[in-house]
Amino acid sequence: MKKSRNYGFTLIEALVASLILAIAAVVVCGLCNRCMVNNKRGLEYEQACRLLDEVLDKSATIWRDKLITSEKFSGDFSERYPDYQYQIESELTDDPQLRLVTATVSWQVLDNRYQVSTSTLIYTGNELTTAAAP
Repeated sequence: MKKSRNYGFTLIEALVASLILAIAAVVVCGLCNRCMVNNKRGLEYEQACRLLDEVLDKSATIWRDKLITSEKFSGDFSERYPDYQYQIESELTDDPQLRLVTATVSWQVLDNRYQVSTSTLIYTGNELTTAAAP
């Protein structure tokens, strides 16, 4: 009597292995997609923080007079960053030479609106002068 030797895999084993590989590939593709979306969102937040820093710098220097006369103003970053807008709110504090300034940078992606906001005190009084030594 001859012994039969079977080499290889049965059809069922090959189908099960293919199914497992297909499920794993779908999961990996989903994770890659989510990573790319999160990376893009992180870059958007990073850009918004840079623009927020720029707005606060301008508030303390160029727009200082505007802060004294107006409690709220807004704008955009023109052609440089057309998707981003800023809003600045200014409030009086106990010290008449200080203003509490809240700056917000916002942007929209599809139907979702995102924003980054911070507050700081800005000196709006006369420039500090030092008395001449006698």
